Amino acid sequence: MQKSAKFIVIKGIVTMIVVALAGFILFNGIGRHPYTYEELESVFRAKAAEQNVVANGEEQLIFEEYGNSITFVMQTEDGERACATYGRSPFFNKFKEINFYAGANGVLALDEMTYTVNDGVIGYDVTVQFGDEVDIELSEEVKPMMYIKFMAICILAMGVFGIKIFLNRWNRR
Repeated sequence: MQKSAKFIVIKGIVTMIVVALAGFILFNGIGRHPYTYEELESVFRAKAAEQNVVANGEEQLIFEEYGNSITFVMQTEDGERACATYGRSPFFNKFKEINFYAGANGVLALDEMTYTVNDGVIGYDVTVQFGDEVDIELSEEVKPMMYIKFMAICILAMGVFGIKIFLNRWNRR
């Protein structure tokens, strides 16, 4: 039984749209990237203020760009602390929050804290230091997250094409 050319074209277009959407979600992640580069400092300060980390004049604020992300660290004159990492979308020049920590208690009670960042392109460790001198130390060892995503797509494509070949041979018998 022959399929019409119209059906084959529509099936091809639908397949391309589904693959494009799946790729977009895989590489961009689920969720919006609402902030522009220029907004990041004010967004960080606003979120820190919500967590009662308010600078009344003298504070130490530094930031560091690394890979596909930007990390901010702030310490106020009364000892309150906040740090956050924002990741950039691979498709747009917009950012979203990946990690945020605030307060002088809990995980930030120590003068040094390390956490892992996965910005969608690479994974790495960030060590923030508080006390007399605020500092950000980024690990030189990175995990290539984009390679893992490409490998997953290749394995999935091999599986799909293998099943199609197997079913076509099975149906011919």
